[in-house]
Amino acid sequence: MEIKIVTSVAPYVTNNASRAVELAHEDGFSGIELNEDHLHCLVRSKPNCLTLIKDYSTNKHMSNSIHKTLHRPSIDSENRNERIHALEYTLKTIDYLELAGISRLVLHSFSDLPSFFRLRSEHANRLGYYVGGNAVKIYGILAPCLKAYRKIRQENLKVNFMRSLFEISKYASDKKVNGKSIEIVFEEHFSDALDYDSISYGKGNLINVIRGIDTAHHLIRTGNNSDLSEITELIHFHAVDTNGILDDHRTLGKGKVNLEGALSNIIEKKLTNIAVLEDGTRKSALKSREVLKTLVRNSEKKLYSS
Repeated sequence: MEIKIVTSVAPYVTNNASRAVELAHEDGFSGIELNEDHLHCLVRSKPNCLTLIKDYSTNKHMSNSIHKTLHRPSIDSENRNERIHALEYTLKTIDYLELAGISRLVLHSFSDLPSFFRLRSEHANRLGYYVGGNAVKIYGILAPCLKAYRKIRQENLKVNFMRSLFEISKYASDKKVNGKSIEIVFEEHFSDALDYDSISYGKGNLINVIRGIDTAHHLIRTGNNSDLSEITELIHFHAVDTNGILDDHRTLGKGKVNLEGALSNIIEKKLTNIAVLEDGTRKSALKSREVLKTLVRNSEKKLYSS
């Protein structure tokens, strides 16, 4: 089974989004997971950029996706106006996905970071991105407090999030890429209090919603490595390493995440054929790609020789 290795936009984010796609392709990645704000900034200044991105998605067969930002406003907000504003921004993003030939939008249930960290230009400022990136990493320290708060407000937040998720899913189902509906990935987060197993992935009103697995988020959230043995539906997989406390996106093998079990389940049950890296630098991403290739080969050998 071939696992396509995709990179996040982080190693290329100081370029605009279309240039980031080109560079990821030149580096041999099978796709890139772009940042939502990064794309919006580029579209505002260069509306025809989506045609170029579509060329890489369609003609060069890149498996591209978009990751929603964690900056407020939030799709689970208890403030109706804020939730609607966040929802409208998300629907506009889905319009861009269709035009760019990008088939997946990855989102969390909430946004807690202030809009101060939002990208406001098609080129990320190196210093600003460094500060913002480290703020996101340090965010992990606050995770227990944020999770406790979200647990207290769990019912209201879940109702608001599910309302938004239904609307986002329905809108995306009418948008087509290569003849198929755009898919929405609901990814786990270490500050969330939702029960991820309670979501009806790929069923009913959520027919185009896919479970998102992030190995670093799972370790920070639970203290355990990702266990996919009970999962049977298709997933979107982020192969990410961490020290177990901060979401520091380190080179695979340099932290506490053990990917062997998850990869074995993915290969055996064909849960996905894509793995997304979230390393912060190009050097780290290229190294992680080689590490991941070796882990996949070793998992295949163990699986098929037993």
